[in-house]
Formats: sequence, C-alpha cells, structure tokens
Amino acid sequence: MSYQTVIADSDVIHGLNVGYLKFFGIWKTIKEYRACGKRNAIIKIKVFITLLLALPYIFCQYLSYFMIKVDIQKATFLNLHTLPALQMCCKILVFWFRLDSQSKLYDLMRKDFISIPKSNTSVTDEIYEKIAKKSNVLCKAAFVVNTSIVVLSIADPGISVDYILYHTGNMNTVTTGKKKIMGGWYPLPIDKSPFYEIIFAYEMIVMIWGGLFLAVYICMFYQVLMCLYAQFAVLSHHLTTLKFKLNQKTNQRNNSLLYNQLRDIIKDHQKLLSYANELRSVYNPLVTMILGMGIFVLVIAVFQFLFGKKGNPMFIFKFFQFLAYQAIEVSMFCFGSSYIETASSDLQFAIYSSDWYKADVKFRKAAQMMMVRSRKGETLTAIRMYPVNMETIMSILHFTYSVATLMSRMTE
Repeated sequence: MSYQTVIADSDVIHGLNVGYLKFFGIWKTIKEYRACGKRNAIIKIKVFITLLLALPYIFCQYLSYFMIKVDIQKATFLNLHTLPALQMCCKILVFWFRLDSQSKLYDLMRKDFISIPKSNTSVTDEIYEKIAKKSNVLCKAAFVVNTSIVVLSIADPGISVDYILYHTGNMNTVTTGKKKIMGGWYPLPIDKSPFYEIIFAYEMIVMIWGGLFLAVYICMFYQVLMCLYAQFAVLSHHLTTLKFKLNQKTNQRNNSLLYNQLRDIIKDHQKLLSYANELRSVYNPLVTMILGMGIFVLVIAVFQFLFGKKGNPMFIFKFFQFLAYQAIEVSMFCFGSSYIETASSDLQFAIYSSDWYKADVKFRKAAQMMMVRSRKGETLTAIRMYPVNMETIMSILHFTYSVATLMSRMTE
C-alpha cells in the first residue's frame, strides 16, 4: 500500500465524536496503519479473542440441532444469540481484511478533504457540525441499547438450563432448573457443577465482549458513511455560492475565477465519487451480511416477543431491546445511504442555483457535464446491485412483522 498522512485530532470534522475509537484502540490502529502499512498488536489481539470466544459458541449452537429436541420456537431462540455472534465475527473480519481501504476512507473525516474558499468556512463548519451531531446521536443510541442488553442479561439471567436440555415449546412455561445468560447448548452436563459455573462465566465474557464491540464496529462504519454525506453536502453548498459580483467591469475576471472554482469543484466531485466507489466495495459484503442477518434476528425477536407477550415482563423487555438494537443497526446503513443518495443527487440543483446563466460558454459546458454526472445519486448496495435506502428499511420492517406473525400463528 502507499503510506497515507496521519490524521491529527485537529483535522477531524468539528463535533464528530471519535472518543470511543480512541478508547477501544481503533483510532490508534488506523493511525499506525496509515503511517507504516502494518496491523498493530491491538487489532491482532481483538481478532484472536473475538474468534476464540465466538466460534466455539456458534459451533455448539448449530451442533445442538442434532443433539437435543428442537421445535420452531426453540430453534428461533437458539439463533437469537448465535446470529449476533456471527455478525461480530463478520464485522471484525471485514475490518481486518479491508483495513487498507478502511484507513483510506478515514480521509473523509478530514474537514479539509475538499477545497473550500476561506469566505465559506464558517457556513461549511456549521454543515459539518450539524451532520456530525446527527451521526453522534445514533451512535450513542446504539451504545446505550447494547450496553443495557449486556447489563440486564448478566444481572437477570432468565434462560432455564432445563428448557435448553429437555423441553420444547414456550420457554416461559419451564420454571425449573438453573438460569443462564445466553440461549446456548454445549456438549457438557451444563446443569451440574462445575460445568454450569464455567459456562456461566464463559457466556458472561462473550456477552460483554461481543455486546460492546458489536456497537463499536457498527458505529465506526456508520461514522465514515456519514462523513461521506457531509462532504457531498458541503460541496453542494459550495456550488450554490458561485455568484458574479455586481460590478460589470469585473465580469471577465469573474468568468475566469468562477470557472477555476468550478474546475476545483469538479475535481473534488471526482474524488468523492472514487471514495464512494471504494466505500461501496468495502461495505457491500458488510451491508449484505447485516441486512440478511438483521432480518433473521428481527424476525426471531418479534416472534419470541409475540409468542411470549403474556409471560415474564422482564423477558418481554429483553426481546424489545433486541428489536431496538437490531432496528438501530439496520437503520444506520439505510439512513446513511439515503442521506448520501440525496446529497449527491442534490448537486445538480446546487449547480442550477449558481450564476451559470451569467457565465460564459466554457463554464456552462463544464456545469452541464457535472449535472449529468450527478444525476444519479450514490448509494450503498447489498448483494452488489440492490440499492440500500429508506425504502429498504420499510421493506425490512414490513417483511419482519409479516413473517414473525405467520410463524406465531403456525405454532398456536
């Protein structure tokens, strides 16, 4: 790889919260990779621990279908924690294998990524800050919901070991046996000591590690997405400021000046398009995985919520939390992609808002070319061709509820 300049804290878009990136070592990983092109010990340890914790759990849960009695209710319950574990593995592996591209995409966090005249810096700073705050809100929501899931699951373990080993049907009807944190089966006598205590400690570690890093990595990917949106929004504003002065004597000089500014904007637009293509390439497998698994988790959570709605209130609340977090995670990519689509396609209207009709033919031809190139908005894609936007999340939510309701009626 070609080494990249290290991003200083002062270079970051004002208002964008990167504190969690520093706390979890991601900021240092990106900085060191940009400086020397090597993965540091932090990311190596994280990948090793994540796979060490998650893979045995995932393997045991899918092995359980051949070892214990399973019906549709129990099968969905066994997958409730397995799918997030798979998501965690996929996220960290995407980050590991695409660290080169990911570190390059962090250029989008720079407030000087595109060329802006000093006269416009105050307005562009406001645009950057407004979008940064919008990004921070959803990231905080993801951390709060995920942390509450971890805390409540450990503080109130409500999954019966007897249900996992010996029963099917509604879990709320099984009141005997010790309680565990996650809905998992293991090839051990987990209802007896010391295996029960060992499994309890293992699940607590998995829940804390996976629960926190699920939010960390989804927020990390989401922030880059929102930074691309911010750059398109700032470029759009810059286009609207291409105006002639009132003094007619300076028209010739202004023609040259405006054309030079438009030429710089076109270069910045081309750079943004190349970064959008890079981002789409990196995020395509991630978005496909998150939307696919997210649908399954949402269906499972809604199904268990509907089926157990007359059961333990705490049990119902936990499933509501799973619904909330998965909805937030899916929304992050759908909202972010939709923002980018709108901001990138708005460039043609921004050009129309400039003084193009007062400019010479050279300026108008360049402006027309840029309008044609910005006619189609940039979006993320799933499965290489399916655009991700606001319509996607509405389709997912509608499909989730329909499938979960159908499954619930089938078991009644």
